[in-house]
Amino acid sequence: MSNETLFYVCGGILAASAVTVSLLGLKLRDFPGKFLPVIILWFAVFVLGATAFATRYSGEEHEKKAAEYAKYFEEKEAEEGAGGSAQGEEPAGKTEGGGGAGTTLQLEASETALEFDTTSLEAKAGKVTIDFTNPSAIAHNVVIEQNGKELSGFEPIAEGEESETANLKPGTYTFFCSVPGHRQAGMEGTLVVK
Repeated sequence: MSNETLFYVCGGILAASAVTVSLLGLKLRDFPGKFLPVIILWFAVFVLGATAFATRYSGEEHEKKAAEYAKYFEEKEAEEGAGGSAQGEEPAGKTEGGGGAGTTLQLEASETALEFDTTSLEAKAGKVTIDFTNPSAIAHNVVIEQNGKELSGFEPIAEGEESETANLKPGTYTFFCSVPGHRQAGMEGTLVVK
């Protein structure tokens, strides 16, 4: 049986046991009486079981998502390598905004919350680099998109630093963390390129 199934079995037994004990407590005047140690042991076993299987199942899900992200970013890199530049990016040497060194922006994730240190970034058209710092043990990343199309990004990292560079035309872009649930929790912002 999988950890997920065992978690649901333990949870179901706990729920059924709670209802049964409640009904017996209402119907029988001297309940639980001498059965109290047995009832406590019964609940302790299934609470510990449910907790253990939930923890193991959570770990499996985390590993599964990490593998999916790794595969996604490998495919994206292969696509970009085979087809030149990614959608929405200008080929190298043909950026708008002059031939300067480009713009480097700093972005940091919170160590304790699902948020970036800013929700607004601004850059000049051309080569835009986001230097991302994540002091948290929770993995985060930065993905840049425009009109629902992802233009660049990197795999989630924990307690580390990563940089992402893209050649961007003038316009409004969105940057966000693509780890499931993080964007919905507020890890996104606007990147204005002039």
